[in-house]
Amino acid sequence: MIGNINLNQGKIQHFVLFWLKPQLTKTEIQDFANFFESLKPIKLIKSLHYGLAANTPARPVIDNSFTYSLSIIFDSIEDHNAYQEDKIHLDAVEKFSKNWYRVVVHDTVLA
Repeated sequence: MIGNINLNQGKIQHFVLFWLKPQLTKTEIQDFANFFESLKPIKLIKSLHYGLAANTPARPVIDNSFTYSLSIIFDSIEDHNAYQEDKIHLDAVEKFSKNWYRVVVHDTVLA
């Protein structure tokens, strides 16, 4: 336990940044949203949001070099772990991974 947060219990935010290959067309970049849409039927997911990097003003703390971000909320670490092995998730990664050159994941126990 750290502060009021029990690291073994609570909702999990699965936050993923995707850098798509620079040679993709605008249409291919827009079509990549189908990756996220294909995940929505997974019953373990409590909420799912995604979007393109915002064109916010440049500041030292801003990194909007990524193309898309994805935020998924799970009820527990067990649901998160089961999602990683879900066939829908694995099939989507296999189908769409050819479009990215970098992915960064941040998993957080929500307070």
